[in-house]
Amino acid sequence: MHNKGETDTKPGAEDQVGSQGLRNGNVTKIALVQALDLVTDRLMNLQRPDNESELQALDGEAERRGYFARDFGMDEWDWPQGVGLYGLAKIGGYFEDGRFGDYARPWMQARFEQGMPSRNINTTAPLLSLMDLDEAEALSLEWTEWLINGLPRTEEGGYQHVTTGRTSGELTLNENEIWIDTLFMAILFTAKMGVKYDREDWRQTSLHQLLLHIKYLYDRKTGLFFHGWHFTGRHNFSEAFWCRGNGWFTLGLPEYIDLMRPYLSEGVLLYLTQTFRSQSEALLGLQHESGLWHTLLDEPVSYTETSGSAAIAAGILFGVRRGLLPEAYAQPAMRTVAAVLERIGTDGKVEGVSAGTPIGQLREDYAAIVTAPMAYGQALAIVLLGEALYRV
Repeated sequence: MHNKGETDTKPGAEDQVGSQGLRNGNVTKIALVQALDLVTDRLMNLQRPDNESELQALDGEAERRGYFARDFGMDEWDWPQGVGLYGLAKIGGYFEDGRFGDYARPWMQARFEQGMPSRNINTTAPLLSLMDLDEAEALSLEWTEWLINGLPRTEEGGYQHVTTGRTSGELTLNENEIWIDTLFMAILFTAKMGVKYDREDWRQTSLHQLLLHIKYLYDRKTGLFFHGWHFTGRHNFSEAFWCRGNGWFTLGLPEYIDLMRPYLSEGVLLYLTQTFRSQSEALLGLQHESGLWHTLLDEPVSYTETSGSAAIAAGILFGVRRGLLPEAYAQPAMRTVAAVLERIGTDGKVEGVSAGTPIGQLREDYAAIVTAPMAYGQALAIVLLGEALYRV
């Protein structure tokens, strides 16, 4: 694991797969498949960090620097593991095999035996993929009813970004706050359940939540998204343009549009597509020469970050493939693929991934987040490499 000063360090040539991933400057299919095998195997066996004791002793600033014990590995039920499951489901769908179910069923049973956490926005994330399994049907239906009728709401009826507290049974209310993460962690699930069970009220709830988050988090001046909005204070906190936060939107919105297209009016579809294109244009204008993006998108001295970059590029490639973005947008996204390959070690660990990131009161708080191999970093790399397979 690296701290702020070490984040841009890459594995040596003998310790990375990136050198195998390029041929005359182009990503090859064989390299993508080999990297996917490595990253997927590491994700399914990801454990806690080697230097956890060092993280726990970060001068009393462990959580501010991104150290949340439950975020590491796959043996918890929370958002990092939910994104991990999403990556496995995506690549299982690409190869049309049973790898997702073979992993997810025993994973889910182990979590039931471990004891379920409190219901909140982030602990909804595993159900985005698990809902496709028969074994998760009852839980998914119960959880959706809770999202609709039990989750605390902000002004204007927004999904309040309630999260897990210091223990799995505690809640952090983040009262009257909405966060960009919610699109991926809970709004997509609400929409997917509405489509699966033909519930117009659930679909409309998801659309209202999406539009409300765009209303308060989209910055018209730049085309980027802020991390959060505080209804009581009427502000966007530090007004930071956080890489992974924008990545949740870049990856989540085209999937939402693709899923909900039959149920969207022409005007709403055009609005969402134009918003997605505006953000994608803004992001491509800020892309680092390496093909990645800075963790503070508009701050070149902040480190380049792998998970957010992978999410952004995967969303752009998906958008191009589904006709939501121009073909020309694919080339810079494929540069990201090459850059991410260079951050995959021969042991399958994806490096340069920022740890869990609470809303920073100062912009520089984002650049102070430590980096480590994380389940969502593995998963977002999987999603990106899977999208790249459609183009090689």
